Amino acid sequence: MNGKSNTQSGITNILIATDGSVYADAAVECGAWLAARVSAQVTAIYVIDARRLAGHFIEHFSEIISGRENVSFADRVRDYYRSHGKESLARAAAICQRRGVACRTQLETGNVVKILAGASSEVDLLVMGLRGEDEEYETGFLGSVSEQIVRKIERPVMLTHLLFKEFRRALLAYDGSDAARRAMEMLARVAVALGLEIDAVQLVEEGAETTALKEVLLYFKDFPMAVSTHYLVSDSHALIIDHLKENKCDLMVMGAYDNRLADSLALGTTTEYLMRNSPVPVLVHH
Repeated sequence: MNGKSNTQSGITNILIATDGSVYADAAVECGAWLAARVSAQVTAIYVIDARRLAGHFIEHFSEIISGRENVSFADRVRDYYRSHGKESLARAAAICQRRGVACRTQLETGNVVKILAGASSEVDLLVMGLRGEDEEYETGFLGSVSEQIVRKIERPVMLTHLLFKEFRRALLAYDGSDAARRAMEMLARVAVALGLEIDAVQLVEEGAETTALKEVLLYFKDFPMAVSTHYLVSDSHALIIDHLKENKCDLMVMGAYDNRLADSLALGTTTEYLMRNSPVPVLVHH
């Protein structure tokens, strides 16, 4: 792949977060595939976050305490998680290598949200699984790392699911907000590099003015891709998910958290609902 693709896409370096789970492996597959297509550099990062280890520790207790009897319990715990992190990063590097992509690895200790937020400030895209190894211990209310990350960082984030499928058709959930426009602009560049079709939708209430998608058609008129638009008349975000499935879209793109007050209270906003319920990867742009 020549250097032209990453110039078109605007993605020159990608950060992939892994925790060793099957969700993380799917995120690595997605990030490595994208990097290969746009000639981007990849860094895989594993963060040992002591505050989030309780569930994983319980599940792997026997593995952690086994081993050398002359080693303190604290050292066994530290060594186990460093070993687990190194193994996870090695697997990520192997996945990237299989995709023909060189992968730099980074093992960190600390608050996972703060570390990922800091590391992502230096890249064009963060890719991570929507869920992780400790998903069964999540609270479901402002609890998941992925939701905190999307709220915290100002860079685009791609959230992936359990299985990765190559992107061919992207759904743009558009509402005319500044974040949605930035998402649209990024999608345009990525779509050119990947050869994607685009299906843009706006959720509108009965009788409401339908003008936002005219902006989409105007923006895309000079881009070499197929673009369709649909106004979805409903007050239910589920209609966007239904449309995505019916039209066989394999990527969703949207702006993040236009309503800051509602989102800070986790009141089931559009962003949160679509992130949680989309069956395909979601690219969220601030």
